[in-house]
Parts: sequence; structure tokens; C-alpha cells
Amino acid sequence: MLHEPPRTELKSSTDEEEVITMCGIGGILLKRRTSADRDGMMRRLAPSLAHRGRSEEGSYTDERVALHCSRHAVIAVDEARQPLVDSRGELVMVGNGEVLNHRQLAPRLPSDRLSRLRPGDLQVALELYADRGAAAFEDLRGPFALAVWNSSGGELTLVRDRLGERPLYYYDSPNLFVFASEIRCITAALATHRLHLDESSLLTFLGLGRITDDRTPYREIRAVTAGAVLRIGDGDPGSRRIASLTPVSQLRTAPADEAEVDHLLDQAQRRALVADRPVAVGFSGGIDSSAVLKAALDASGAAAAITVYSDRGPEPDENLRRARMLARVLGVELLEVPFRIPSLDDTVHLLNSTLDGPAAEPLVLHNDALHSVARDHSAVLLGGHGADEVFGGYARYTALRSAAEGTTTQEWMTASLWERWNRAVNWQNFVSEHAGPELAPHAEIHGAPLERPFAYSDFEDSDPVLFGQALDLFRLMTYDNFRATDENGIARGVEVRSPFFDLDLIAGVFSLPVDRRLRPGSPKHLLRRVFRGTALKGAFTERKVGFDDHFSYADWMTDNWPAFSGAITDGPLPGTGVLRNSVFDDLEKLDWRQLWRLFSLSTWLDRAAL
Repeated sequence: MLHEPPRTELKSSTDEEEVITMCGIGGILLKRRTSADRDGMMRRLAPSLAHRGRSEEGSYTDERVALHCSRHAVIAVDEARQPLVDSRGELVMVGNGEVLNHRQLAPRLPSDRLSRLRPGDLQVALELYADRGAAAFEDLRGPFALAVWNSSGGELTLVRDRLGERPLYYYDSPNLFVFASEIRCITAALATHRLHLDESSLLTFLGLGRITDDRTPYREIRAVTAGAVLRIGDGDPGSRRIASLTPVSQLRTAPADEAEVDHLLDQAQRRALVADRPVAVGFSGGIDSSAVLKAALDASGAAAAITVYSDRGPEPDENLRRARMLARVLGVELLEVPFRIPSLDDTVHLLNSTLDGPAAEPLVLHNDALHSVARDHSAVLLGGHGADEVFGGYARYTALRSAAEGTTTQEWMTASLWERWNRAVNWQNFVSEHAGPELAPHAEIHGAPLERPFAYSDFEDSDPVLFGQALDLFRLMTYDNFRATDENGIARGVEVRSPFFDLDLIAGVFSLPVDRRLRPGSPKHLLRRVFRGTALKGAFTERKVGFDDHFSYADWMTDNWPAFSGAITDGPLPGTGVLRNSVFDDLEKLDWRQLWRLFSLSTWLDRAAL
């Protein structure tokens, strides 16, 4: 037991130019007596986490385990310093993210733990785990990745939120177990170890725009999957035990009604605003970000309402015009951020300096402009991410509903205009046409483009629209929308949250039959209810304009073609054997999305320099 306080080092940053960002966690568990230089590995691991949090650093070390946290303080700023120790001195924890319902969970603690409860949301999570074990994780709401060490049992437990909003990776060998918030932090710790590229994972990135299951670009490094609970003890890798939290689809036993959805949405908005530091809102002028901004203004206010707009022409773009109009109605001052696609060199620098892995979409370029400004006004940035998936806002859902009868979901997805659905159903075609000859047979075995099962995947026949919503939310959007947004927000100094990524809200909305989720002629009618009785009740009647609609990436690539194509053909990618040589001979035949993924992966490989 850890009756004595653990040895910790808490240091505050004194460099005013350094960014203050989200938490980064990492650690090393010695599974056997070994000659591995754990202290040397930790000396490399700790600095590699520093960009994820400069509020303070904290470390814990005993004979078996070493833990480290670089903290971005948002809740209980001065008190909840990490590593955390439970009230009986038995467990130690480091964590990234927040438990946004901690105030509601605290009264469930036994009286002795409650009376000695230290401040902080993650402290509540630790005390609950100490009292109830892994069952306590079921009740946590919010984006989080946690690591808990029990010295008396010789066991390390890792857990990740069910949507996978906060990243967590690990390396497991017979002698040691290494984990961290980012892959590059593990590779820094293992600088003296030989790591190998996972060519199949690189191929799935190029073909699907994401890396599937628990795989990563390295064979030896794995991701803690969303909702997974890993327990690691003594012995060889077989001692690793993996369980899963209850899927979102099983959180309810009865369907909701509209009144309950109203309550769940209000609860989700209030949870997203839980912070002891300023909160800003990314405001596009659409219904999603308007709902978020309204909730922030109705509560404690917003440190800033920030909109990013196209600076290509002399006239304001459609998003800026709409955002200005709605900001006047809401009575809030709008902070306007002009954006143009960066130069090729600046894009390479942005990818290398802010992302842990390759980016599947250039959305990161827009987000970077937003995050870079938001950090000057807030520690937390709220956005409307996920509202279209949760509330059925995309036209493809309505089209799928009308075409579902007599058509299999796979047939419909093949013909869909939604490019990510096309990638999934055409995966085997991509392998046969583009995969390197030695890799293709293995890629066909490992390829699982829809990664079944996922929450609500068993609704494919009974409610194909729900299947499509869940596929988007739990599979297709996670790689860039969660991972890349987290990483870029980290590098630019803000924690990014969305109230629509709330488990109870998702479960409530998805419990409704399709005719109550989707209403013809009234997209996202359940979300629109928040504007009843306000001046914005009838404001959202114009066609949705996506941010990407204002930019031509195909033209950008053409304008930079010699350098852009050279980054692909002259870089390390052709030497990996991931793709056939003919792909690099005919780059002009590929669409701009495929070219972007080739460019982004080439940039990452050049940086990794194995």
C-alpha cells in the first residue's frame, strides 16, 4: 500500500511564451526484473509530453512503475495537481481530460472517502474506482483517458472514454509496458528500441482515411480503443486483460420522448461548460454552433465567439455574413479570423509541429487558424462537432431513409455521394488496384473497413438511418475529428470540447424511432427546439454551407504541383512497398482527397525517419 504520500515533483512553467495546453500522461511499468533503463526512458518520455500541458508537471516513481503528467489546469486549477492519490493512499492516478459529471458522482462515495475528498473531477473518479473497481468507469461522462496504479496488487489499469475523444497508446513486451497520450511520446521513450512500420495500417490510412481497430503506424504500438479497460500486471504479454465499458446502445432500456431529449441536451450543454477557466465558442453561424453559443451565453457567458472565414475574395463569404447577422441577434461581439490555405512549406510545418500522425483531411488547416486565436482568449474551446451525426442533419440520412426499402445498406453506400462511405465499401477494390503486390494478400485479411461491431451496428436492417448515423459517429469521424482535433488543439493551447459528444444525449436521441429523429423539411428538428420562443426560432432556413466549400484544394495542389508531387514521389513512401509503383507514376489520375492523404503520410514518414 501507499500509505505514505508518493514521491512527486510539481513544477510550474515560468516561460510566458510557452503554450498552456491539455494534459499529457505517460508511464512505464517494469513487468519483470530487467536491465531496461527505465529512468533513461522516463527522462525522454517526460519532455515529449510537455507540449500537452505547461500549467505544471508531476511525477511518481516506485520500484515497479513510473508515471508522469503534464497538466493543463481547467478544473480545480490550483488544487488538483497530478499525480493524484486516493484518500487511503492506496492508488495513484494520472489522467487526461475531464469527468464533467463529477459533482453529481461525488455524493455516491462512502462517507469516509467523501469527507476526505480532495478537489478536482479526476479525484472523484479515482475515489470511485478505489471503492468500486472498474465498474466505477461506467458512470463517468466526459472526454478522458486515465491510468491507475495499484502497488499492492501490482496492477496498472488504463481506461479511455467510450467515444475515444482523448487518445491513449501503449507498447507491451515481456519485460516492460509503456503508455502515453501520443505515439511520438512512446517512440521517444523507446529511442533505443527497434520499431517497425505497420505497412497494413499505412495502407488502411490511405484507403479509408483512418487506421482501424487498435492498430497504429507501428507494429509494436497499439491504441487503447474507445471504451476499453486494460489491466496489466506481472509476467509476459499474456497478462494483459482487456474489457469494454457498456456500449452506448445499451445505456437505455426505454425510448426517450422529446421532453427528455430537451433535458438531455440542456444537461449536455451544462456539462460542456464545466470549467474554472474561460470558455470560448467556435461560431460558424450554423444551427449547431449557435445552439452552443446560446447555451454559453445563457450560463456564465463566453470569453469569445470566434469565427473563421475565407479571405480569398473581396466579398465576405457566406459563413461570415451569417455569423455576423446571428451575432447581432445574440448580442455578442464576434471575433473574425481570416483564413487562406497556407503555403506548402507552412502546411508541412503545421502538420509536423501539431500532429502526432498523418491527417486524413485538410480540415486541420482551418482548425489550426481557430485554435491559434482561441488560446489568447480561453483555456477551453467549445464547438458544434457531432450535431449533424447525432441529430441527423446530413442530407444523406434523409436520402438513405427514402431509398432504404429494397436496397441493402452496402448497395446504398456504394452509390452515396458521401466519400467516406464510398471508401469503406470500396476498400477491397482499393487494395486490388493500389496495394503493393507483397502487401495486398495480408491487407485483404486484415482489412475491416466498418470495424464491426460498433454501437447500433445491429440496426443495419431494422433502422438503416440509425446504422448510418452510428457508423459516422463511432467509426468514420473519429480518426480526424477526435484525434487530429485533440492534437492540433493541444499544440495551439486549447482544450476542444463539444456538448454533442455526450453519451446520455446520444443514447436518448438514438432511442427514438426514425420518424421521430428525422422530420421531412425540418433538418435537426430536435435541436431546433432550443430556439423556441427566441429571436432565432426561424433563423436557420438557408442551405448549409460547409467551410470546405469556400476552398479548392485541387487548385491549391495544382498551383504547387512540382513541390507537392515531389514530396510524394521523392519521399520515403515509395520505398515502403505500401503501394504499387504505378501509383506514383500516375498521380494526376488520383482525386485531391487521395493526393492529400499521400502527401500527409509522406510528410509524417519523413518526420518519423525510421
